[in-house]
Amino acid sequence: MKAISVILPTTALATRLCGLNRAIESALSQQDVDVDLIVIANGPHCDHQILRGLEKRSELRLIYTEEAGYPAALRLGRDRVDAPFFAELDDDDELLPRALATRLEHIERDPAIDVVVTNGILRRDGRDSVGIRDIDSCRTDPLRRLMDDMWLVPCSALYRTETVTRDFFETIPPAMEWTYVGTLLTLKKKIAFVDVATFVYNRDTTDSLSRSKRYQLDTPEAMRRLLELELPAHIREVVREKHVQSLHAASELERMDGNIAEAWKWHVRTLTHRYGWRYLAYTRHLVR
Repeated sequence: MKAISVILPTTALATRLCGLNRAIESALSQQDVDVDLIVIANGPHCDHQILRGLEKRSELRLIYTEEAGYPAALRLGRDRVDAPFFAELDDDDELLPRALATRLEHIERDPAIDVVVTNGILRRDGRDSVGIRDIDSCRTDPLRRLMDDMWLVPCSALYRTETVTRDFFETIPPAMEWTYVGTLLTLKKKIAFVDVATFVYNRDTTDSLSRSKRYQLDTPEAMRRLLELELPAHIREVVREKHVQSLHAASELERMDGNIAEAWKWHVRTLTHRYGWRYLAYTRHLVR
């Protein structure tokens, strides 16, 4: 059977243990492939009892680092990939039984394909829905679709190790990580989209990093980093719009938390943006 490395970043906290165990089992129980599971436990707050339990499991590789941050975990995991193909799985998501085999079948059909992205199940508020509603639009204009309805979720893809190299993960910002990676891949690599559900992407995790205030305050920088890439003109305008929206959202977030001085700093950055004039009237909320 063909070997596939699966990178599984985790903060190894007790609150995430149930999801982590479910994610691990979904990877190790994959059918028709040989899984090399690389668990990256990162950050200074990892639960030592959980780490000891993971260390005892011979069917996975545990890598621990005190360096916190999701991008750092992804980079470290990519460095440890030995198999000809690799995937990624967050500790609150899961792979369906033939997820990796399905992706492998499609990527092996054409040596020019660098990435296979599959459909999946989006789970939110206890309800399931289709992850990518119109996958044909991803094939025709993947960048625009990425900006409108992000299709590269952590558990959705299989990558060819030889061509999706470490440099794709070296400059990931601390927010909108997969939007950034997806943009790089779309600009530089060949992606195949397959309309088969292969994963469950869980949006109900209460302590998810993407729900944190820090993540929201890091989003404007992520948008700025996207603008540094060689984007087509129509996509650049979309990102500019989202950039000014993220600046304003950061100001509003700080205002609602009572941090008026910080709210002003974000608002000034908003007003100096190309489209910042749209938020001029918001100034009255800070003056009050």
